[in-house]
Amino acid sequence: MKSLMTMSILAAALQITPIGFGQDANEPGKGGPRHQEERFANLSADEREKLKAARQKAMQDPVVQAAQEKRRQADKEFHDALHASMLKADPSIQPILDKMPKGERHEH
Repeated sequence: MKSLMTMSILAAALQITPIGFGQDANEPGKGGPRHQEERFANLSADEREKLKAARQKAMQDPVVQAAQEKRRQADKEFHDALHASMLKADPSIQPILDKMPKGERHEH
């Protein structure tokens, strides 16, 4: 039941990903610079700046910050479950996982 709820939260988060201004492309669920350029290609510079300012202000909202923390926790739970399941499916991959940099280990 917990796994189902975690997957549902993750699926919902992926459906409504936030505007990508100022986000680190290495964080899970975040698009890189090329993806951001494509998303905003049809907007004027003024429109992009307005969105950026609105997003920065919204990110200060405690409700948004709490939701973002829940999203991070759900993402961590998903990756931990995926890692465990991968090892269960094929324990011989442990040495391969050990070779991966820690920050990239969950990028499956």
